[in-house]
Amino acid sequence: MKKGIKRWTSILLISCLAVAVAGCGSSKPAAESGKDKGPSDPITFMHMFDKNAEGGGLHQAELLDKFTADNPDILLDQEIQSHDNYETKIKTLAAANELPDVFLMKSSMVTTFVENGLVRPVDDLLDKDPDWKNGFVDGALDTYQVDGQTYGIQFSGGPTHVIYYNKDLVANAGFSEFPKTWGDFLKLIDNLKAQNITPIAFGNKGKWLANSSYMSTLGDRFTGTEWFESLANHKGAKFTDKEFVEALALFQDLAKRGSFNNDMNSIDNNQMKTLYYNGKAAMFIEGAWASNAVETGGPQEILDKTELAVFPAIDGAKGDQNGVSGGGGWAYAINANIDESKLDDIAKLMKTLSDKEAAEVILKYGDIPSSKVDNINELDLSPLTKKMVKLLETTKYVPIYDSRLSPGLTEAMNSAMQEMLIGQVTPEKAAEVMQKEYENEM
Repeated sequence: MKKGIKRWTSILLISCLAVAVAGCGSSKPAAESGKDKGPSDPITFMHMFDKNAEGGGLHQAELLDKFTADNPDILLDQEIQSHDNYETKIKTLAAANELPDVFLMKSSMVTTFVENGLVRPVDDLLDKDPDWKNGFVDGALDTYQVDGQTYGIQFSGGPTHVIYYNKDLVANAGFSEFPKTWGDFLKLIDNLKAQNITPIAFGNKGKWLANSSYMSTLGDRFTGTEWFESLANHKGAKFTDKEFVEALALFQDLAKRGSFNNDMNSIDNNQMKTLYYNGKAAMFIEGAWASNAVETGGPQEILDKTELAVFPAIDGAKGDQNGVSGGGGWAYAINANIDESKLDDIAKLMKTLSDKEAAEVILKYGDIPSSKVDNINELDLSPLTKKMVKLLETTKYVPIYDSRLSPGLTEAMNSAMQEMLIGQVTPEKAAEVMQKEYENEM
């Protein structure tokens, strides 16, 4: 077993019990009518898109329903995991070399999976269908490439950092528009606290939210993207570098200031939105995918008051102050040991979930597709989706830490930040923990 897979064992030993308790998720054969097939014929497919659950990915659930309706002769054996369970389960299956035929893979997993012979390239499938291949936004598949070959098909790649805020609560706290400077942002937080309003609802039970939706943006604001590229490519940058520690300190300061609910590490990202829906919190921070949850899960009066923003400029920070983490994320991948007779059906499945037609569905749900949308002005988009598109016109994507760094390092970062936010470790100590894991993996 190679080094990348071995690195996961320490995480897996801790998390195996959680997987056992969670079980195998919801496993359901789809499209059971149609031509008679043998027991080995169904395409096994693990994902986290439950149409009956709140959260991101509902567009993929809708597209999956379309696929099964349009292709009754193609059997899908689907296993549906929650987001938080999925990462543990996919690492467990990878370590045991028991991956399903098709599964979701983060860009941070690509190199390890390729080095261990777990995934097959998808270039041949794309080459057979130029319209599909050429329909992706420039660079959409770059982070899933190793040595010139592509191993993942991305379907959406919007920002992981968006501030959803109640404009009435913000106005009542003295700001007719969202603050443009960090100093004013802190004043807004203090004013909201004085009114017994939780400034920012935060659900970090799964630990990933602090990394994806907060630190990836805050870190880049302080360090600049060159620092991260140096870190990711082992060119000399360190987690203990001054600018990154300053970003951690700013994040911890938000917590010390009382910006978040006290139980931030005990509730998840769905529960945090309930605080926002109930008017008990003025803001929450998550990715573009959360816009659909606001539109479908919250009361109309809250939706009508919801506006979008990003972190304001931070005085003295050397990174791009319009930068927000985004562009990367999950992609569909194929097991290296796939039965080749399934490939045509798998290509049809992946295309249905990611092509230009899929892009219109993805946009309808407020997420940002990886394929081009040529007629965006003609689409009947929700007001919040239109606000999202407008917001992105003034921002620039910067790296999402946990989609680029290894699973083991990401876990070390997430755990250290969770402890840091409740004052159990200092920013300096958190940085040392991250750096130690980083050096262990070199």
